Amino acid sequence: MDEGLVALVAAGVGLVGALGGAAMGGLAAVRGARMGAETTARATIEQARTQERAQHDHWLRDERKRAAVLMLEAYDGFTITASNVTRMFDLEIEASADVWQAYQASRNEIRRAYFPLRLLGPAQVHQAARELWQLIEDYHEEIQEWADGIMTASDETRARWRAREERQRHTLGRKHSALIDAVGQSLQGDGAVLRPNRDGL
Repeated sequence: MDEGLVALVAAGVGLVGALGGAAMGGLAAVRGARMGAETTARATIEQARTQERAQHDHWLRDERKRAAVLMLEAYDGFTITASNVTRMFDLEIEASADVWQAYQASRNEIRRAYFPLRLLGPAQVHQAARELWQLIEDYHEEIQEWADGIMTASDETRARWRAREERQRHTLGRKHSALIDAVGQSLQGDGAVLRPNRDGL
């Protein structure tokens, strides 16, 4: 084989090797770019999910706070109307259908405020709200019994109703404070401080 042919073959092999090397380098570059793009895409998706979770958590926190405030405001309204009813029963204020209707309306407000808390939670807030709600219902049964028998009740019966109502009022106050504590714990770090109602029930 002459030198020219050897050089040509060597050049051909070199060219093939160079082309092969370039192709391999190109494939590696494409593969590297694709891996980089996939990593970036995964990071972007995870960042979007993290942001979505944060937005959902923020929304849920706001909804829980709003529901808790509505429940506590409804309870404050209930304490006023319930106090007016018992004062009316004790003849401290003039008997009026408006007093009884306001009391019933305040119970309905609590019912409307309770169900969002039940749905939104968290568990400790739901439990505290449920206990307060149940006690309000028990309290109402006693008030209804008082209302039904007020015209014919003896002084002894009236005294028993008053004593029972006072015990229930103190228990309601404790359950109300327990709800405030549960809400406060669930919203820790939010800067919202919910204070117990010092007046009324």
